[in-house]
Amino acid sequence: MQYFFDRRSYAVKKVNQKVRVIYASFLTREEFMQLRRVYHSHDDALELMLILGGSGLVIIDGVPCNVSVGDIIIYNRNSYHQENADLDKGFSLYAVAATGIRFPGLPDDHICGKDAPKVLNTENDFEKFRMLFSRIFNLVRIGDYRQTELLDNYMKVLIEEVILKCNEQKEKSLFVSSGKKNVSAEILAWLNEHYMEKITLQDVADDLSLSPGYVSHIFKDRFGYPPMQYVNYLRIGRAQVRLIESNDKIATIAMDVGFNNIGNFNRTFLSLVGLTPRDFRKAHSNV
Repeated sequence: MQYFFDRRSYAVKKVNQKVRVIYASFLTREEFMQLRRVYHSHDDALELMLILGGSGLVIIDGVPCNVSVGDIIIYNRNSYHQENADLDKGFSLYAVAATGIRFPGLPDDHICGKDAPKVLNTENDFEKFRMLFSRIFNLVRIGDYRQTELLDNYMKVLIEEVILKCNEQKEKSLFVSSGKKNVSAEILAWLNEHYMEKITLQDVADDLSLSPGYVSHIFKDRFGYPPMQYVNYLRIGRAQVRLIESNDKIATIAMDVGFNNIGNFNRTFLSLVGLTPRDFRKAHSNV
């Protein structure tokens, strides 16, 4: 369920940044699975999500990110994104959106740069973040305009905590990146590099000196879905960006992102997005 906050004229003390909450949502897994998850952006706000249950893949500006319970997702203003939960599971989550956020060197309603991590694991701080998301959601749900200052201050604290967690994760990555990669990470890296090519499971196995069966087993065991399903997520995510940002023919886009024929592309696109490529482009023609 999603609630928008109704602001009225009411004298409150101004906070340092004029952060204003726009809406807050709580979705059960059942509610999530009923929604059409279309690649989209928000041109007026920053959106933050906290995953409470389930796992899957989110695509942020064409970049795939695996998410699971305890992860926070950052969608800066005008960032194109889509959530793809594991089949038959769905996500349960909180989502909050706000505007009026300004930091030196960043566009409005951005809390991190282009290359910063957009998915953060809350680790031991999960309960703290769940409390902040929950209080923001409940204040918006109640809709008491006299609580405007309290609501916006909770949002400000949440943003500050997310930025701190982002900085912590960037510091840890300096050490993790130098460690030995495990096999599932090697498969993931290979797919991320080659997904727009005409590849098969055998190609992955040959390049990594593994058997196709082992590649499929270890990848699905780690990420929850087969390698070639992951490839389709990547291809369709890249295709959505091209459909929005270019006037290229749909057939050209299909070939460029790795599909062998337009029919297979159309079927896969409709299955994952809920719209045909043509209808998707029309829906975003005025964005």
